[in-house]
Amino acid sequence: MNKNLIKTTSFWITLGILSGVLFLNLSFSKSLPDILESTSPSVVNIWSIKKWKAWQEKSSILGMKRWRQVIKTGFVPNGSGVIVSKDGMIITNFHVINDAFKNNQKLVVEFSNGNTSEALIIGFDLDADVAVIKIISDEIFFPIKIRKNIDNLRVGETVIAVGNPQGLGQSFSIGIVSAINRQFKNKNGSFIQTDASINPGNSGGALIDKKGRLVGITNFIESTSGGSQGLNFAIPIDVVMESFELISN
Repeated sequence: MNKNLIKTTSFWITLGILSGVLFLNLSFSKSLPDILESTSPSVVNIWSIKKWKAWQEKSSILGMKRWRQVIKTGFVPNGSGVIVSKDGMIITNFHVINDAFKNNQKLVVEFSNGNTSEALIIGFDLDADVAVIKIISDEIFFPIKIRKNIDNLRVGETVIAVGNPQGLGQSFSIGIVSAINRQFKNKNGSFIQTDASINPGNSGGALIDKKGRLVGITNFIESTSGGSQGLNFAIPIDVVMESFELISN
């Protein structure tokens, strides 16, 4: 067979294979709304049932008003958490459940579909600011996908923060990885820095990549106003999973 014919045939076969691979990638790639929709069931809002003293106005039969102290009960937004196992294990920050732990308050998790369930504290790692809680429910759980090659995370990659800012309900914000291996004198370990907007209530929530894989657990912000100013930090998922394994085993 003519050598030129062999080269030409090989070229077109190779081009065909590459075109097919590209077509499959484009056909099966998910849009951002699809990624968020598939990730949403894996992130929960965490509340605690809190009791507090309050004054309540009361009228007598004769219409005389007086005040008396009563005990009120209500839900207080704590933060966010991420489902990481099919049996309902959730990873969050310890500071998210700290008050509930100290004051023996019940924890309630709210799913993306609005359903709620009680959760128990399994354990925590104070040094890493990681806690594990377990859902008490017959719900079907959707563990989040975890990025395995976290060492390959690069500055400039697109990331999305998923959480419960200010107790408003599940919200998403998009940004990039601004820096990696950020260290602080008053905190243990190193952190992923992102400009994806994070506010109080996002703590313990998910930081995911553009494929919907968990790369970190949102942890804290650096701010002069108390709100997000683009200096937001997450615990890398490899550190989080090390703590999870120690706590859950």
